[in-house]
Amino acid sequence: MSKQRILKNDLVRSAARILLLVLGGLLALASANCERRSVADSAITAAVKSELAASIENDAINVNVDTRGGVVTLTGVVKTQAEKEQAGHVAETIEGVTRVINNITVNTKGRFGEGAGMTASDMAIYSKIKNRYVAEGVTGADVAVNDGVVTLKGAVDDDQTRARAEFIARATSGVKEVNNLIKVRQ
Repeated sequence: MSKQRILKNDLVRSAARILLLVLGGLLALASANCERRSVADSAITAAVKSELAASIENDAINVNVDTRGGVVTLTGVVKTQAEKEQAGHVAETIEGVTRVINNITVNTKGRFGEGAGMTASDMAIYSKIKNRYVAEGVTGADVAVNDGVVTLKGAVDDDQTRARAEFIARATSGVKEVNNLIKVRQ
């Protein structure tokens, strides 16, 4: 073999080695980038789940959270429209979330106060009251609205919570009357 041919083969081998090293480095960077993104998405998912568990009582366990590229998709079933809205709001407040797709279903079958028969104005009153209950930590109070008349049922821990639930309902615009049937647990 001639010297020129040997040099040419060495040059081709060296170029191939350099090319393989560069490609390997690029693949490693791409893999690390994907891993970093999935770790960030996993952290967002964990943060959303944690906040949901703290803010939506037991229904948070029925909410699934999936995050891809900072976009959070919520699915599952909750008892009220207010809980669905609260879940979306909670997800929006988490650092790193770029968008929230709220596909949570509200299961109104057999629940006191909820149903397809409610008018839009009654549903708006209902939603305002339940949102205030969530924001102020009033738990155990169920709400029904019929033609602007609010009926409260359920059981709460103390008289202050019972009074607070009634006050919130009375202070809500559009409410004509409040029937407070809430019982205090003993």
